Amino acid sequence: MKPNFLIFVVDQMQAQALSLHGHPDVQTPHLDQLGAEGVSLFRAYCSNPVCMPSRATLLTGLTPRQHGCLTNGNAVPEHLPTLPGVLAEHGYRTHAIGKLHHQPIGSVNRGEELDFSWEDRKRWEAGEIDKLPDGYYGYQTTELVGGHVDVYGEYTRWLEQQQPMSSRQLTMEGAYKHDPSVPMSWRIGLPEELHYNRWIARRTEAFLEQLQPDEAFYLWCSFPDPHHPFAACRPYSEMYDSSTLTLPANWETEADSIAWLHSMRGVHPSHTQFDEQALREILAQTYGMITHVDSCIGQIVAKLKEQQLYDNTVIVFLADHGEYLGSHHLITKAEWPWEELLRVPFIWKSPQSAAQGMNDRHVASLLDFVPTILDFAGIDPAEMDTRGVYAARPLGLPGRSLRTLVEFGVPMPARPALVEYDEDWYAPDVCRMRALITEQYKLVVYIRSGEGLLFDLQHDPYEQVNLWSDPAYAHIRHALTEQLLMELIRTDRFDTKRVTGA
Repeated sequence: MKPNFLIFVVDQMQAQALSLHGHPDVQTPHLDQLGAEGVSLFRAYCSNPVCMPSRATLLTGLTPRQHGCLTNGNAVPEHLPTLPGVLAEHGYRTHAIGKLHHQPIGSVNRGEELDFSWEDRKRWEAGEIDKLPDGYYGYQTTELVGGHVDVYGEYTRWLEQQQPMSSRQLTMEGAYKHDPSVPMSWRIGLPEELHYNRWIARRTEAFLEQLQPDEAFYLWCSFPDPHHPFAACRPYSEMYDSSTLTLPANWETEADSIAWLHSMRGVHPSHTQFDEQALREILAQTYGMITHVDSCIGQIVAKLKEQQLYDNTVIVFLADHGEYLGSHHLITKAEWPWEELLRVPFIWKSPQSAAQGMNDRHVASLLDFVPTILDFAGIDPAEMDTRGVYAARPLGLPGRSLRTLVEFGVPMPARPALVEYDEDWYAPDVCRMRALITEQYKLVVYIRSGEGLLFDLQHDPYEQVNLWSDPAYAHIRHALTEQLLMELIRTDRFDTKRVTGA
């Protein structure tokens, strides 16, 4: 019997923010249970630290350079084979609920009109679009929730039918509590039973209930939280006492160590200018958002068991990228390649999983997601190239299957994680960054400034001491630079069609 796949996705959540991982404050009992029964890969890294490129990697199995969605505001090329598309060709029912973000949310920079986007917020709100097309990036059907907190899509249409004008309660203006000194955070006035998280959970339950007997499925269940703005609804908005929360150990220490990064603090004032009181409120609301999602996941897993599907379903929980959440005196995401941004939760629970709990030894990558799913489904990764347009041809998928690690805890050969970041939002300060993370070290190269970072993560977990220019570490820097070069070559594009022999 084919295994089912239930993929829980959150937006902008750091790996540390799970009680399973030893966090002193945040409560995630249902995710902790999944991780305890399966494996939680504590050293998993995103392929890109912003939403759209990372989600395109989860969709295609390719690096950002390969799939071409280099930053937010791009669209994922529609000609590329996708994981749900290949699974559908093998008889899977493919469905997505919640956030997708495979096309832009609208006109996003310098006032220019973008090409048509199926996820354009203005067109949805104007009623020009009320449904994504069937077969959207391989999903036979979808139910969209776009945006963050002040969301749009099929959920908001349902919400207005339930309680007209209630969408305003998701916004800052409709908040029941808001401190003007913390502009990115408020407390949502909308009742919990009408919140988009709970709607996503109910729609996921409805999908599970209508499945035909023995109908294999791939279900993408994607929550917009805990992406900023930092805003939870009751009871989660009141669950955490901000005055008692543990602050990040390095929240007052910038430690940028290179001139270009330090100069960017003036470019990102909303990311860098906050005090302790503001940070405490941000933490309280973020943890509330996370616990709210955890509750919804518990509801869905209970339905999976009720429908007698649990014992044949591979469950994955992941985030597309992390969040600074105060570390290095930063919030949200930007050019600083700190662990809090690049490392993501990555929990796997398969029917045959050995109970492993947290695994903090193996370096993994979100590039490993697609090949692992294909391995569980018994599908040759080469089938991702059935239409001859695969961007990694003929080298295969850049990631690798984690199945033996997930199911049996079998150690895998060490392989570094590769992270790419290309951002022109703040032109002319274009950022091109490449990072390589091994079991002990992190090497980061900034192409524009020619500067770099080198950290010994075992002895300097808060990344305070940059060893880039330390003569004692020159041999390590050179070896890692060579390794980074080899990874970039291994994962380079190879998709130009040969016409003749010469």
